[in-house]
Amino acid sequence: MATRTQIFREILREYDSLRTEKASELRERKAMIFGRLPRLAEIEREMSLLGTKTARMVLQGTIDTKDIMEQLKEGQKILECERGEILAAHHMSPEMLEIEYTCPKCQDTGYNGTEKCICLKRRLMDKLYDQSNVRDMIQVENFDNFDFSMYSAVQSKEEGISAKGNAEKLYRRALGFVEDFGNGANLLIYGGTGLGKTFLCNCIAKDLLEKGHTVLYLTAGQLFRKLEEQRFHRDDDEEEAKEWDQELLEAELLIIDDLGTEFSTIFTASELFRIINDRKLAKKAVVISTNLGPTELMSQYSDRVTSRFFGEFEQMKFFGEDIRIIKKYQK
Repeated sequence: MATRTQIFREILREYDSLRTEKASELRERKAMIFGRLPRLAEIEREMSLLGTKTARMVLQGTIDTKDIMEQLKEGQKILECERGEILAAHHMSPEMLEIEYTCPKCQDTGYNGTEKCICLKRRLMDKLYDQSNVRDMIQVENFDNFDFSMYSAVQSKEEGISAKGNAEKLYRRALGFVEDFGNGANLLIYGGTGLGKTFLCNCIAKDLLEKGHTVLYLTAGQLFRKLEEQRFHRDDDEEEAKEWDQELLEAELLIIDDLGTEFSTIFTASELFRIINDRKLAKKAVVISTNLGPTELMSQYSDRVTSRFFGEFEQMKFFGEDIRIIKKYQK
């Protein structure tokens, strides 16, 4: 399995290849257009020579720099007007003589200045999804395939609603979370095993990915194993550790699935608090699924962690019969 640093380097190589491909496409397009309209090729050469001539005049210092720049602008304007008239006469746009970047924001470099472009963040998350096989899961586990028939329509006296009615309510809330994403909401999805918690997390992940948001999806086991590796077992790759922490913080949505199944230690509890707190300060959303109810969460995690759960997260409780067992006996 590739490390995140290796994945990142692979993506940067892809950007290099993409820019080379786009430059090649432009050369071929220009060759075709200039073959039909040779005057356009002459205009391009004249504009290039105009810049060279201007630079020479500036170096010689024979004319005031301001006058030289005015002459350059005037010369460029005349040539650009002629080029525009030729293109318009042949029903072509000026963009045909420019590189068509896949991402105009960063011009296929992955960066806007020193900041990572959103396209680079999406590529990174896509690679992580491909590597973890979650992408295959969300093709099946999505809002379109949510099956309410797996839940009982009999009202629960304890809950005051049927398992089916409750699932429909949680489904609508998850849809609302996606629609209003970015409004500061966090979700704590809890309940027994096989009730659809992970399925609902995958539904949320798929729709937000399709909307262009960055989503980092990890089981609690994966999350804490990786954090332990970075803190206690890494050699000298501090850069990778920093990148990992940055990903945990910068992803627009962090999904932690099956919280409570990890081996609980003081380290995992402190790291969980740090992640939730850092993302709260950065105003980045978190969705957590767990088999643990409120009482069990308070027993397993510290007061400061559970105070975040009950103060900062909207609680979504599943109940009913284990769907996996139901499906097994339906076959």
